[in-house]
Amino acid sequence: MRRALLLFVFTGLLVLSSFGAADKASAAAPEAEDSCLSGQLKTARVTTSVRLKHDGEDYTKAETDLVVQVPKTWRLARNLLLNGDTERYRSAMRCVLRYPDDPYPYRDTEARPWPPKVTVEAKWITVRQRAVTYVYDRRDRDFGPWRITVGKRFWTLALVHPPALGKAWWREITVDLGGRAARTMSPTPTKGTTTRLTWVRAKAGGEPPEVRIAVQPPAMKALITGWGEKPWYLVPSVTWLAWELAVFPVVLLLVRRLRRTPASPPRTPAEEAAPASSRETADERSARRDLLLWAFVAFAVALVYEVDDVAPSLAGDYGVLDWWPEHRTAIHFGLAACGGAVFCLFGLYGFFGRLRIAALSAVLVATAYPVVMAGAPHWFGLPAGFWLDENDIADIERLRYTGGFLWLALACCCVAFVWLVGTASAVRRLRTGPGDLPGRPRQARSLWWLLVLSAVTAVAIVALAVWAKQNSWEQEAWLSIGPGDEFYDRWHLAHLYNSTAWFPSDWPDTFSVWAVWLIRNGILIAVLAARSKAPGASPVSPPLPEKLILTVLFLTSVVPIPGWYVGVPASLLDLPLIVLAGFLLLDLGRRRSVLSQELRAGTPLREVIREPDRPWLIDSARKYRDLHLQLRRWEQGDQEGERTELEARLDDLHRWNPADTTSPHVGKALPDSVDAIELILAWGPRDTWFSNACRAAFFAAVIALPATAISFWANHVRGPLWGNVPRDQFGVLTLVQSVIGTEVIWAAAGFVLGALWRVLPGRRGPAKALGLSLVYATPVGLYWIISRAVEQPSGTWALDVALTLLVLTTTGVAMDIDTFRKEGHYWPTKAALLLSIYQLRTASVQLAFFVAQVVALVGVWQQLKGNDPMVLIEPQTPTGTQGGPSTEDSP
Repeated sequence: MRRALLLFVFTGLLVLSSFGAADKASAAAPEAEDSCLSGQLKTARVTTSVRLKHDGEDYTKAETDLVVQVPKTWRLARNLLLNGDTERYRSAMRCVLRYPDDPYPYRDTEARPWPPKVTVEAKWITVRQRAVTYVYDRRDRDFGPWRITVGKRFWTLALVHPPALGKAWWREITVDLGGRAARTMSPTPTKGTTTRLTWVRAKAGGEPPEVRIAVQPPAMKALITGWGEKPWYLVPSVTWLAWELAVFPVVLLLVRRLRRTPASPPRTPAEEAAPASSRETADERSARRDLLLWAFVAFAVALVYEVDDVAPSLAGDYGVLDWWPEHRTAIHFGLAACGGAVFCLFGLYGFFGRLRIAALSAVLVATAYPVVMAGAPHWFGLPAGFWLDENDIADIERLRYTGGFLWLALACCCVAFVWLVGTASAVRRLRTGPGDLPGRPRQARSLWWLLVLSAVTAVAIVALAVWAKQNSWEQEAWLSIGPGDEFYDRWHLAHLYNSTAWFPSDWPDTFSVWAVWLIRNGILIAVLAARSKAPGASPVSPPLPEKLILTVLFLTSVVPIPGWYVGVPASLLDLPLIVLAGFLLLDLGRRRSVLSQELRAGTPLREVIREPDRPWLIDSARKYRDLHLQLRRWEQGDQEGERTELEARLDDLHRWNPADTTSPHVGKALPDSVDAIELILAWGPRDTWFSNACRAAFFAAVIALPATAISFWANHVRGPLWGNVPRDQFGVLTLVQSVIGTEVIWAAAGFVLGALWRVLPGRRGPAKALGLSLVYATPVGLYWIISRAVEQPSGTWALDVALTLLVLTTTGVAMDIDTFRKEGHYWPTKAALLLSIYQLRTASVQLAFFVAQVVALVGVWQQLKGNDPMVLIEPQTPTGTQGGPSTEDSP
């Protein structure tokens, strides 16, 4: 009996203890599941603000600041101070900034100027994060603890707080709507105005306010977000092609005009009766054919690669070309490789001589490999359709086993190689001439080096592109669980692979525009060179056909075309205004330039003056300066000779008396408004207008080096721009293109200035440069007016105009000094020679230089004060493609 009673008591106690243990386990379960230990964050303090900026931005800018003070007693607080590549740091940051139960967060709509800043105080560890986003499409945009939902009419801004901070003290929440009142809001703010709202909590405790605001954006900013929708995505493409559609027929008409009006005038009745094309020299004919061929190549390249980007969306939306989206990457590889081969055919044909077979063989192999890989990706271990899914373990393992990523990168290298070889060979062909077939060993080695350098550069470009995609991945998935996790490694590999597969689509869009522009410049100058060297060509000034070529060169290569309004390129708006301004400048020069003035006999100076007259002109200008100096001294009381004698000698210099006494104009009086100095300055430093153009181009390229550095800093270095370079797949290439392109633009501007030197209005070089600079600034003025109307920034165009004015003005001064270069040894400095030529005192020159400095500084200040340039955010994956993470990102 006693044993039974003891067994009963023991059993009861055991049951009671088991129930107690279960209760303790059930109580501890939530704490075990809460990896962020949210209960310890109830005393945390949170402050956040968000600001929308519409005016003065290309796209609506939204930036937020989040400040979280966590107590040191929080068990994970010390992890916030660890290195950013540790999992303990990332898990702690996920608790403070994101959803902790999502180990794979990913955001491609958020840019961070810097990583979160962590500081330690007596009782707190403070985390401050700044995030920025730009609203340029209708995707939901998560940035910091905020989300913007973009609708057709209204945008919704909502606070999405991290769950671990759900019980924290949200002390203050501030929303700046960018000068616009809300359409709806909840809850009611504590204080503020209609455009700036603030929610304040005086005490800790309770849930954070569910802030949600609907706002109607400016019409122009709302319009921008619609260009990616059906069918409006066609508008940017059509407006972009409109420029090429306008340039193409103009070039064709120009070629036709050149064929009908050769530079060599007919000298015999038989030549007058013969077709005009038969009087062309071989160089003229070759250059004209190059221009015609390149007009078709440039137009085809622009059309093909713009259609290539739009066609998948058309196929998905309208059911045409249904096979295009599925084979999009293969089509990109084929079109990119074949497009580069077209460049190579233009550059290599008739140029490489004995090396042509080897060079063409290398290009053929480099073109064939991407085409073969596009047709049979499984031969190289690549997935069907090229797109890699991180959840398809079989495809990922096969890619790793066969080294498929390297095969894909090699195809990208081949695409870049053919484009580089084509561009380099085309530029070299234009420089040496198509008939210059190298046969000497030194020239052969240089051509081999061209192929080797192109191959090395292609590999470097692809490597940099992959490196940039890796940097973007680290920016967008920086809070993910990190390497070593099986899914993360697959996801990471799939992301890099799919990003690299976009290379053949992005490369022509980036490189072909620059290459086409550069080669077109060379061809236009080659045409001018061939026509200027033709027998009987006018050495004084460019005839009408040459002026048309200079007009095309100026429009397509020099003058800025900034017409990008409301997310649409509207460059054609600038074209009529530029043409009108240029016509007015030349018309003014036709009536007011020095060489358009007439002798007393009624003959314009441009029909009289020739290069053999230069020694007499230089000597007359020197005597003129000396006599004027004596006359000025006489007026100041230093009377060395009679005034009438000095005036008589000046009158003698005011007559046309060259060494060639057979001229019918000998002894005729010069125009009253023209003296000997102005006459030689108007003629310029070289014998022909083309030589003047080349000389001015050289001066402008050298003088523009400091201006290029300033422009480089303003467009690529200041603010967050330099930080964008490592995340842009063509960032380094863009920097190189920017430096070369800027120098080419200013050299081309100098070339046009020198070519028109004898027909531009103005008596000194700076005055001639001022007229051309005003034409240059015309489209910028229009852009400033329209950009103010649509509430977008004018960028650094005012700085560009100020620098161009400075470069061209200094080039004009250099041309004037070079005209009197034979007197250089008489003067201690070039500045002293310039003072003598311009007959100015030192104070006047200092004043002019001071004014130029003020103009430049004002332009720099107006462009750079308080305007942060746009940061890089990866664009949305185009319609009809796969890619992107399979895990939805949550803030």
